[in-house]
Amino acid sequence: MEFFINFIIIFAIVYMFYYFVSVRKARKTSKNIPIEVQYLLIRYQIDLKKIRYKKFVNSVTLVGSFDIALVGSVVLFVKEMVFQLLFGFLLFVPIILISFWLLGKYYQNQCQKREEEVDVIEMEEQGFKRKPIMKEKKKHLKGERRNG
Repeated sequence: MEFFINFIIIFAIVYMFYYFVSVRKARKTSKNIPIEVQYLLIRYQIDLKKIRYKKFVNSVTLVGSFDIALVGSVVLFVKEMVFQLLFGFLLFVPIILISFWLLGKYYQNQCQKREEEVDVIEMEEQGFKRKPIMKEKKKHLKGERRNG
């Protein structure tokens, strides 16, 4: 129970800090794009034209806050300060890499879906129609096999 209380308090504090520093000031044209956002945009080739930028920045902030709160809550159970720092660093790096990898893949898939939707819309505008997919009905008769 103490772990969850620590987690919620740390998460709320870190998220509020991140929110006031990066999410409120999130603009595509701004030169002050957060470094985490820049990393994800470059590493996973995410196209800002296909996603909502503020939602993207907000999700990066949530993931970063979650990671910091998780590591902070776990580290509070270690007694000595030196071991807290060492354990926190060793735990933080893989957690942040894994969570940003998952977030990057999610937004990469979202960009691909939007691209496919745009391609279908463009094809329909040019006069192409979607072909209906018809499933074959299988006839199963007792004692008879289907000749193929």
